[in-house]
Amino acid sequence: MTRAAFSAALVLVGAISVAQQSASPVPLGARLKLRWHGSTVYLREGNDSHELSLRDQFHAVQLDKVTLQSAKEAGDFIYLLLDVNGPSKVPGDSHQCGAGMESDLIWLKLSKDWKVLNAKNFHYDSCWATISADDPPKWEGDTLRVSVYAVTSGTGRTLVATYSYKRPEEGLKIAEMPVTQ
Repeated sequence: MTRAAFSAALVLVGAISVAQQSASPVPLGARLKLRWHGSTVYLREGNDSHELSLRDQFHAVQLDKVTLQSAKEAGDFIYLLLDVNGPSKVPGDSHQCGAGMESDLIWLKLSKDWKVLNAKNFHYDSCWATISADDPPKWEGDTLRVSVYAVTSGTGRTLVATYSYKRPEEGLKIAEMPVTQ
């Protein structure tokens, strides 16, 4: 192969590679770096950083752990699903809920400039309230699901929260199921 033909082949391979990369962009969740402090989550996407206050969306005193379960751009919006955990009270002690934890799923609908337009949370584990998850939230195909047993006003009930990655605009769906004895 001549040097000119080899150079032309390299240029062609490079152009195909660029075309393939632009045809299948990296998903939003893979581009985001996540950290948190207090009740604020910080997301970095390349050189851009975004700050989201979640104080009204979770039941813990502060955030100890935040997991990005889903991040998707759809239409003119950004949808995030966060799994957050933190202590029931600070400082921890040997009294009621001194070592307890609170856990919530938080769905956020954001504008393209990362302003919160809508939010919904699902409290799935608690020391203070009688709420206990059967299992931690888990993905079944494209749907995240968590089932809890909750007692309110002396009545037990089973609540199931689901979230579809394919339909993020629907947010968290919460259904009450019959209690099994």
